[in-house]
Amino acid sequence: MSGDTIRAFMAIKISEEIRTALQRVQSRLRGSGARVSWVDPGNIHLTLVFLGDLPSERIAELQQAMDRVAGSVPPFLMEVEGVGHFGGPRSPRVIWAGVVERSGALAGLQQGLADAARASGVSLESRPFHPHLTLGRVRSRRGAGALTSALASDSVTVRGTVQVDHVHLFESRLHPEGARYTILHSSRLKGEP
Repeated sequence: MSGDTIRAFMAIKISEEIRTALQRVQSRLRGSGARVSWVDPGNIHLTLVFLGDLPSERIAELQQAMDRVAGSVPPFLMEVEGVGHFGGPRSPRVIWAGVVERSGALAGLQQGLADAARASGVSLESRPFHPHLTLGRVRSRRGAGALTSALASDSVTVRGTVQVDHVHLFESRLHPEGARYTILHSSRLKGEP
């Protein structure tokens, strides 16, 4: 239907093994008493490009662009390691797990998708890409010190590998109990290593 909009983003899904490890990290961090809106473990993913609200008729063009970009990128491994936060120690804003990919394939995939989205007329944020998995958003400074201390503790660790062979276009619908994500399209990575 003309006039409909879809809130969308391009992302990489993580493995169940990593998802379970991140859920354990969230459980340990809850003990800090900080006010954090924790991401449902089923919703944890690596956002590559946040597209925002798009006219629904633009989705088909973006799917084709995703297929082109993914077709030129070889499958790769990314490592999930460590936890941290954006914001200062007294006022952390976002709790995350780190993502490392040394071959450059992840950065190339993200840049190619961002360029394709811009070429399709999508206005994107200008912030540099810092790959991470969002675990929670801090809602108050109360308990921030205990939270950052817990993040620095050896008992809060995560390490694992994710095989990346697809990139997905997700729709995000906001509900009172949290966001719900639906995969609208998947593009397979088919480039030569």
